Amino acid sequence: MSVQQMDRVITSKGYAITKSSLSHLETNRLRSDLTMTPKVLEKFQGTIPSFPIYYESATRYYVPRHWGKKRFGEPEADIVSEGLPLPSEITFRTTFPPHDFQKEIMKTFLERGANGLICVPCGYGKTFMALNLAVQLKRRFLIVVDKEFLMNQWKSEIENFIMGARVGIIQGTKVQIDAEHYDITICMIQTICRRELPNGFFDQYGFTIFDECHHLGASYFCNALRKVQTRWMLGLSATPDREDGLTRVFEAFLGEPVYKNTLRAPDKEAVVKAVWFDSKDPTYEELPTNARGETVTAKLMNQIADFEPRNQRILALLTEYATDPNRFILLLSDRISQLEWFETELNKTAFLHGYYIGGMKQSVLDHNADKCQILLATYQMASEGFSIKKLNTVILATPRKNVEQSTGRIFRQRIDERKVAPHIIDIVDSHSMLVNRWYVRQRFYKKCEYTVTHIDKQKKPVEVEDTFQIQLGGLK
Repeated sequence: MSVQQMDRVITSKGYAITKSSLSHLETNRLRSDLTMTPKVLEKFQGTIPSFPIYYESATRYYVPRHWGKKRFGEPEADIVSEGLPLPSEITFRTTFPPHDFQKEIMKTFLERGANGLICVPCGYGKTFMALNLAVQLKRRFLIVVDKEFLMNQWKSEIENFIMGARVGIIQGTKVQIDAEHYDITICMIQTICRRELPNGFFDQYGFTIFDECHHLGASYFCNALRKVQTRWMLGLSATPDREDGLTRVFEAFLGEPVYKNTLRAPDKEAVVKAVWFDSKDPTYEELPTNARGETVTAKLMNQIADFEPRNQRILALLTEYATDPNRFILLLSDRISQLEWFETELNKTAFLHGYYIGGMKQSVLDHNADKCQILLATYQMASEGFSIKKLNTVILATPRKNVEQSTGRIFRQRIDERKVAPHIIDIVDSHSMLVNRWYVRQRFYKKCEYTVTHIDKQKKPVEVEDTFQIQLGGLK
């Protein structure tokens, strides 16, 4: 029987199934299950469009292959190319042996067919394991990233870990995939999504690494999963669980986690200083609202980031820590204007400081990371692919609910390498919605067994959870 006559075939377009083999009920279920609707707040429902993650020809549906296998079973044939072999001179440097837990994770990935996700916290060696696996699979491979500085980091890590590799890129007008010149190609996801790629474009590659794969749940970026379908695929993420429920998008294509532990190991040396801040000044205290009387969170963030007495309090903490030469400090904000305020004030001191924000040249980022004691960074830059081993102190200058990745940046040193314990300085603002964000962060800190101390805490506000229990009469 020819492939064209088979009902179920895995192709470079996905799991292909003939329409004639499906009942009316199965067809409706396929369309329903593979039409994604992001979970959003009730007031935004209906404004965010749904999107399909399947497509169809006249005779077949093409569905994500992991979903297809689970729903319709193993295919009758798999015609996805295995790619060209890596040159024999490409080897993994033996000066970097994996830890036992990394060996176990890699072994599990290979035993599961070399398809799926590896989800571990920052600093656990996702890049190291991915490159090690790529060399073990011995096939030319792709790396898909969403930021240019991640592309540069992967290039650097390849140079560190792999001997003899020739690295190309796909970015903008550059398309470096010629097997005579390149063994590995790092791709910008925006370029892949934007370009029309002919059938078989990636047939010479056997393995793909999707870095920070949680981005692939977005309606635009998931187009990359349709266009890049190699025989073996690996998704990497420290935070795979998307709040909008679209984790199932990339799991449908790549597979489920072969290993998932997104909570870092307990660290009883780490200290969290919760610094409570309040002011009766209307420019700080009053909540900005829209015409419906709803708090406008973005304006509230601007309001607290621009409030000078609050910034002066943070500056006092910052300079106190910076007087210790063993402290290397990451100050994080969602607002560039706030970082600029701190830079102006730090220019009056002798502390070495610099920016780590988007739009900067990689050479400047590297210089600042190497030379500065204080880095002024955005949460966005610190959220992914941010690896500066010397950092041991982080100041959260604007409040976020989820700080798992941001705080993880100060835990890259092994305990036996530390000169000082990691410190997290968490500013807790008095607005009720921001206090509730603090309680979310505090639960995370407690799970990690960090020591939490409070500074300037006057009165404990009632938590949302406490209020709920009171309304239930204390029932659990």
